[in-house]
Amino acid sequence: MTLPKNTPHSFCKAFIQRELDSYRDKHIWMSYWPVMENMIQRADDLSQPFEELVKEYGYMDMLEQAPPNNSYIWLTLEHIWCSIDFRKEDVMQARKDLKELKELQGDIVSLALNLASKLRRQSELYEKSGFSKADYQFIDDLLEQASQNNSLYHFHVAEKIKSLTYQYDLKYWPEISDLVTAIAEFEEEQPDPNHSQYPSNVINGRESDIKDFVLAFDSKFDEFNGLPTNFRFSNGAMADIINVVLELPVEKLATGDAVRIVRNRFKQS
Repeated sequence: MTLPKNTPHSFCKAFIQRELDSYRDKHIWMSYWPVMENMIQRADDLSQPFEELVKEYGYMDMLEQAPPNNSYIWLTLEHIWCSIDFRKEDVMQARKDLKELKELQGDIVSLALNLASKLRRQSELYEKSGFSKADYQFIDDLLEQASQNNSLYHFHVAEKIKSLTYQYDLKYWPEISDLVTAIAEFEEEQPDPNHSQYPSNVINGRESDIKDFVLAFDSKFDEFNGLPTNFRFSNGAMADIINVVLELPVEKLATGDAVRIVRNRFKQS
């Protein structure tokens, strides 16, 4: 399909339609179909972002020109319909997930330290009390049990581990309690996780439809992902994108001034 190159509006609209038809033929990315349909239906409301794209990169069709410039319009338009993932409820869920991850990290540290303490006490009792286990559980037994459903371990690793246990006696191997302690220490040293879609100033900030969307949307142009580096839509074009993608009601429409305030406030973050 040859795209019309008479106006940015017709070019971008046809571009989105071609991609949508391709998605439907392959039955992929179904969650984005409604957004793409809405972008086509409301193409007049996206005239400004379309004009800014074509002004910056020309009528670049990925099927005609050479890379990498030929992909900029395609990837940026794709970024627009994928930005439905920046809606408020998705960001809120990401914040909830991060909170749970931090709580789990704390629980793992606490439980691992508690378990390590009990394992050490158990070892002391077996050494001093006169009681003994029927089979001494060495570290290779622990690995064997943990990997009982892992065929790759049994085919490629198990024999090598076994051979090492026959070469070196117990003093060369960590105690199980030390392994559990290491789990606690490992977890405690881990930095806060990064989200694949949202920058930290979105995840750690207050809830806001426009702020979160703008920060998440703009941040993608600063990453190594194929998008044009450091590109930004104008404040007005960004507002148009938000209104169409999120289908905001009239009383909550984003404005260029609102986008400008967000960008000015967070431009150093």
